[in-house]
Amino acid sequence: MRFENILFFVLLIPVFTQAQTGNAVEDSSIIKVAGMTIHIPGDGKLTYNYGKKIGDDPIFKDSVKVETSVEYNFLDKKVPSNFEVKTIKAPKIKMTEPLEKIYKRFVAIGINDFKSAPLFELSHTTIRNRKYNAGFEIQHISQNQTVGSPINARYGNSNVALYGKKFYDKKTLYGSFDYDHNLVNFHGFNENQFLIYDEKSLNRGLGKFNIETGLKSNYKDERYWGYDVNINYDEFSMDEMSVVEHRVNLAANINKYSELKNYDWFKGVFNLDFEASYLNSGNPLNNHESALFSLFPAFDLKLQDVDLKIGVKTFYQTIDPRKFTANVFAEADFGFVKDVLHIFARFQNDYKRLSYLDYAYENPFVANYGDILTQRTPIDFMGGAKGAFSSKSSFNFGFRYRYHTKLPLFYNISNDGLNEFVIVADKVDHRQGFLEFIHEGKKLDLLAKAEYNVYDFYKYEAFHLPNIYVETRASYKLKDKFVVGVDLFFYGSQLALDSFDSGNKAITSTLNPIFDFNIDVRYNYSEKLGGFLKTNNILNTKHVRWDQYANYGINFLIGLDYNF
Repeated sequence: MRFENILFFVLLIPVFTQAQTGNAVEDSSIIKVAGMTIHIPGDGKLTYNYGKKIGDDPIFKDSVKVETSVEYNFLDKKVPSNFEVKTIKAPKIKMTEPLEKIYKRFVAIGINDFKSAPLFELSHTTIRNRKYNAGFEIQHISQNQTVGSPINARYGNSNVALYGKKFYDKKTLYGSFDYDHNLVNFHGFNENQFLIYDEKSLNRGLGKFNIETGLKSNYKDERYWGYDVNINYDEFSMDEMSVVEHRVNLAANINKYSELKNYDWFKGVFNLDFEASYLNSGNPLNNHESALFSLFPAFDLKLQDVDLKIGVKTFYQTIDPRKFTANVFAEADFGFVKDVLHIFARFQNDYKRLSYLDYAYENPFVANYGDILTQRTPIDFMGGAKGAFSSKSSFNFGFRYRYHTKLPLFYNISNDGLNEFVIVADKVDHRQGFLEFIHEGKKLDLLAKAEYNVYDFYKYEAFHLPNIYVETRASYKLKDKFVVGVDLFFYGSQLALDSFDSGNKAITSTLNPIFDFNIDVRYNYSEKLGGFLKTNNILNTKHVRWDQYANYGINFLIGLDYNF
């Protein structure tokens, strides 16, 4: 259980006991715990207001199968309250209502195009166990549709996952196993470059195996050092083992709350993050082997109206010519208007080693002979404001500037018949404005995000990088049985590469903007049994996210699920 939750219940027990015994807290106090403002007046009554968590990106799934994110999140650190109450023995509490029923197992089945295997999901987990938690999940979904290409577009995903946690007095041991298999096909291939072709030879299989284990602390006393040590192994294969990658990550975090007795204002959390990553990657043209190390010491200072985090991000890679890089990290959050408006800013650097574990899940039609890229971002500045209109509505907006020494790009010049995408890299100045709005009510939930991007490249163009991106998710509850959801997605126009001229300058074409409109309906027949209907691209618009590869038109998924 998180420290903030424990603190919240510790505070509640004395208040309830005073109500039982007739004693009252001597002084009124206002404190903050885990995103809540708690007011305890002298008469022993307790009131609270829920705050809004702001800065987390909403999660959407849409038919174009593209995921983008704006990484502007701030992490809350545990800070103990100085509020003290009299020690009173707690009375026994009688349960007036039974606990809500939680089911261990879930199964779902559905159909979409009547051409591919049906949707199937099955999961099982332990519940309300203080000693351990474990479970497994099995999922499969596939799709087959005519999209105007020489052959039908195909997609399939199968996943098997096992996970578990073992709880000890002061620590938790955790682990997981996951295997994910994806199937796509090169339905946008150039038919004129093939005398004959076999559809099976145009399939692409992506397999990813992951195993993870770790140990983290559960100390309630801030005098002790907290820790989390994690080991992660990934194996990735593509095109019948033409590409094989092995990656091992060791990550560790230690943290401790600190304060100076002679300086009441100086208190906060010290964090030290360490990561070591080994990559072995092989494809038909390239072999890569390297180790990457990062060290990030930082102190999160908690002042009255300002949270200030200062640190240094350092990176070292064994085979890169620039073997060592370091830069200052600074992050500030100022409570301009308490509980209503915060102003934030962050300056940092970043260093990423990109491989097919990253490429293939962003663009499944990437060629299998690309290079391993080291993406450096020596300048990453972000600033903006976040706040709440009410206890149910919050917002987040700002500006971000990044300078990348190597930003990966995908372009397709139809030179290999399959219309695969080549990976290149370029220096780029990236300026971005972003806006996010969240509303969570009893009936209506609304999530909206918008981005506007400007890219200045040194050598190439902004291939397949839309300048405008908007996504909205609305969900409305009709009584207790029906839930209706609507998704809207908009991608601005994008550039694709046609060819190069005699001076090696890119000749581009423009892909039309994408507007995608999805509707889903859920009907809860009972606590156990429910039905769902999901429709994607309901306007049946013809759009292309990756050059030569048309996305699915209108499609649906209908099915039933059952808890037991």
